[in-house]
Amino acid sequence: MNIILKMVLLGMVSTGLFAGGAHEHNHESNQSSIGEPGKGVPDLEVMVSMRDSMRFIFKPSLDSVNDGATVKFMVRNDGAIEHEFSIGDAEDQVKHAQMMRESPTMKHQDANTLSLAPGQTGNLSWRFTGTETVVFSCNLPGHFAAGMKHLMTIAPGNSL
Repeated sequence: MNIILKMVLLGMVSTGLFAGGAHEHNHESNQSSIGEPGKGVPDLEVMVSMRDSMRFIFKPSLDSVNDGATVKFMVRNDGAIEHEFSIGDAEDQVKHAQMMRESPTMKHQDANTLSLAPGQTGNLSWRFTGTETVVFSCNLPGHFAAGMKHLMTIAPGNSL
């Protein structure tokens, strides 16, 4: 991982004052440097378990996908506290983490982010494109800093 990406990710764990307020949030733009919402039949289906140990468990494991691949994520909160599953590049996640610090009770049901209460499930489908490193994260205050993140690369090619 390059030093700039490391610095950006470390910046996400900085602390800030939390502002209250619960509300639903939907991103206007579904486009990202790492892709767009997936359509049609996915190339790969991945189960994601979100745990209170502040870890994502991917089955099958997911360290790389080829450019153009669509992945359907079947996400389940297997913990006793709320968690979030967010797909983005480092810049997307820094912005999202800042929003969550300002409104820590914000709920997401977006093309790239799910907020799930304990026992809840949800699905996201994403078509990965580009050359940026993909960052999966839980941006609820303290979760990313505790290790609730996963990095993935997008490799050149058009099949898994």
